[in-house]
Amino acid sequence: MKTINRNLIAGSMVLLLAAGLAACGGGGGADSGNTQGAPGTPQQSMMPGGGGGGDWQEMKIDGATVRFEMPKPIKMQEDASVGQVLYVSQNTKEKMSFRVGITKRNYDEDQKKGLTDEQVLTQYAQKVLAASQQQFAQMGFKTQFQPNGSAKLATGIAQEYVGQVGKATVVERFYVNKQGLYMVEATTQNTENPDFVRFLNSFTP
Repeated sequence: MKTINRNLIAGSMVLLLAAGLAACGGGGGADSGNTQGAPGTPQQSMMPGGGGGGDWQEMKIDGATVRFEMPKPIKMQEDASVGQVLYVSQNTKEKMSFRVGITKRNYDEDQKKGLTDEQVLTQYAQKVLAASQQQFAQMGFKTQFQPNGSAKLATGIAQEYVGQVGKATVVERFYVNKQGLYMVEATTQNTENPDFVRFLNSFTP
């Protein structure tokens, strides 16, 4: 299995993060892409509308424990060269945007290097957050992401960071398991919005 370039992954995620601030009063979205070569193509099923109204989709990946829910419409950007898929959902009316990044992991290679799951996850999270801060600085926003806890889950490890970008609050959650690395991001001006809570709580690595 090829080694994953996590610097490229971090850069791709930041481009979408910066673009998505428009939906939150803070910037656009990802273009649809091809899922060929992606780390699993999610199965989609219709879900009842969330607190903000509209249809939701439950996304699952064949052969994996990963699942999450996002309000429609959902845009997807895939980069097979780094084994990454990004899913984006935006609601300009409610000033929210949601993103899920799924990246293949070379578990055997990490084991050979003596890296624990926690070390792999921390390195991944710090690269994404550092790239985000740099991008926000170029946009005129001085942003600091503060750690907001970590947890060991049945299927992996999770870390959470929270930052303020203009009027918007950005919650970044990172997960790792043997199959992949995952970024779950929610941006909003109202953290009590039920759709915001539903999205974050729906993700299972």
